[in-house]
Amino acid sequence: RSCALVADMAEDPKNWTEHTHQDGRRYYYNKATKASSWDKPPCLKTDQEKANTTSWKEYKTADGRDYFFNPVTKASVWEMPIELKRLRGLAQQEESEDEQEREPEEEEQEWKTPEERKAAFHAVLSDKGVKAGMKWEEALKLIQEDRRFNALDSAGARKQEFSIWVTQSMKRQKEEEREKKKQAKDDFVQALTTWKDLKVSVRYKDAAEAFFEEEWFKLIEEDDRDEVFQDFMDEHEKKSKEERRKQRKDFVEKVQAMYDENDKITVTSRWRDVQDLLREDEAFRWLSKLEALTSWEEWVGENEKKEVQSKSTLQFRHGRRARDAFRAVLKESHEQGKLKADTTWRNFLRDMDLTEHPAYGGMIGLHGSTQHDLFDDFIEELGEKYKEDRAKIKKYAKAAAMIVTSSSTFEWFDETLSKEEAYKLIPKDTSRLVFESLHAKAKEQDETQEKLAKKNRKKFVELLQKTREVTAKTTYDVAEKLLRSNSSWDAVEEDTRRQCFSIFVDQLKIQTASRKKDEAPSEEGEGDEAADGAAKKKPKKVEKEKGKKRKEPLEESPGGEEPEKKVKKHKKK
Repeated sequence: RSCALVADMAEDPKNWTEHTHQDGRRYYYNKATKASSWDKPPCLKTDQEKANTTSWKEYKTADGRDYFFNPVTKASVWEMPIELKRLRGLAQQEESEDEQEREPEEEEQEWKTPEERKAAFHAVLSDKGVKAGMKWEEALKLIQEDRRFNALDSAGARKQEFSIWVTQSMKRQKEEEREKKKQAKDDFVQALTTWKDLKVSVRYKDAAEAFFEEEWFKLIEEDDRDEVFQDFMDEHEKKSKEERRKQRKDFVEKVQAMYDENDKITVTSRWRDVQDLLREDEAFRWLSKLEALTSWEEWVGENEKKEVQSKSTLQFRHGRRARDAFRAVLKESHEQGKLKADTTWRNFLRDMDLTEHPAYGGMIGLHGSTQHDLFDDFIEELGEKYKEDRAKIKKYAKAAAMIVTSSSTFEWFDETLSKEEAYKLIPKDTSRLVFESLHAKAKEQDETQEKLAKKNRKKFVELLQKTREVTAKTTYDVAEKLLRSNSSWDAVEEDTRRQCFSIFVDQLKIQTASRKKDEAPSEEGEGDEAADGAAKKKPKKVEKEKGKKRKEPLEESPGGEEPEKKVKKHKKK
């Protein structure tokens, strides 16, 4: 009775409700029996559904589209299978409709030539979003419902045209990428041109940090970006120099106009004070130190001529001559080598006994620059000039592939660089200072290498002393087989190694001969090993007597005094 009751509840349509699963599929739930089913219960089926005797079952997606599933073959299709169509009387109706549609299609054929058919098939590939990297099976799912899919009659023809289309698409994509990269480089150059932080001293790293988020920046390879940047900066630097040359005249005129307008600036003002007054002015800062100084000297020269007319000619000329005379003393001292860029004012006064010089006394009581001021200005000019000349000399030496060693001479250095015309304009004292600096550095490197070589020779001789297999009759080739795996053996050059070994073996032979003379063997016929053993185990008394004899041959060793000590260690062993 209970089973019958359950069956009745299952057959009651009121107990069943339809629901949608989270994956979009529909299912049915019986609130009375608490049962759920993917299949539509028989009591809810329509007459057409009840008449379905095939394996196909009809379902709906979440968006309401019908699809059909065969649980036997596990196949699912969107279009109603032919078996269901026959059951529902639709197959015959569709066939008649297809025949009616086929007649006008045959009358008006869309693609007349093979080229048009291929073009139509290529068009459907492009329109349906087929990618060049897709497989034929993936592309087939996208295009098979389109009418242009049938522009080609056979599957083989479609696959062949698909392969051609893929090749053409990949070629077209590469061309497009090439064009994009070319355009990206043009965009990079344009961005650099309008970059607000662009300077002659800017580096590639700064540009990369400024533009790394731009799409065109990401399209360019790192090496290509660097090359584009360097080419742009070379051209920019060239243009900047040309523009600066054109603008220099205008800025010099502006600065000289400020000299005229500023009441605190006169021809007797010190250059250092003038710099302090105009340090914040944009036009003054635009000029380099040398350009600003030149503009000042030109202005002073022009205004001094004007002041000559308004002031006492005698007093003015006296002050100028006194300063020129003192400058001449400074210049002469420099040419004689008594005044250099590192000379201090106190030492210069003491060494030159300057207070007694007429040029020094002639400036006492004058307005404007003092002797110390002129000295400081001269030293500053020497420092700037020395730096410029040193950089030029190093540049010329690098271009000439010159390497200064400890054995190099200034005459060679000077003669080689004299082939460069610009080098002849540099003072000899400056050239000598630069050479001495390079020469001292080379000597220091040689001394370091010599110390290392000396240390290696010492280790090599110690290695011979510690090796008992090396005797007076051991050859170099035998010793090499015994010791070449030791790092002390390879640390010494071949010639030096042979020389040290020869001296060491000669010393052993001398010791062996001395023992044969002083201590005859106890038995005749003792082998060479007894003689060599005696040489290495010499009594202390004989060792002291023969110590002086060992020193003479060992002094010829490249290692100096070390071989003497090494032989003593060998004896103790």
